[in-house]
Amino acid sequence: MADSAPTPQKITKQIFGESYTIVGEASSSYINTIADYVEARLREVSASLPNASKTKVAVLCALNLADELFQLKEKALEPSVTKEIEDRTKKIISLLEEGIIGDIY
Repeated sequence: MADSAPTPQKITKQIFGESYTIVGEASSSYINTIADYVEARLREVSASLPNASKTKVAVLCALNLADELFQLKEKALEPSVTKEIEDRTKKIISLLEEGIIGDIY
């Protein structure tokens, strides 16, 4: 018998004054946490720009969240990690060139 796919979670959440039905495979607790985070960030942007439209606040919030994501991705590839990957790759190439791993032809 094949494993069944995870049951999608469906929750309704108020975010920035609007009601959204969110469906996802993550737990409802996780979905709530994410929705609360987005709500907090929207409120943060809105507080700094009280006359901005909801659309403008949403776009600026999306840009801020994208910036966070990109910064985290960059940190994941810090120079020390990149250097280690480069060193290991050079060792593998060297071993291949020396034939230690085996014939490649």
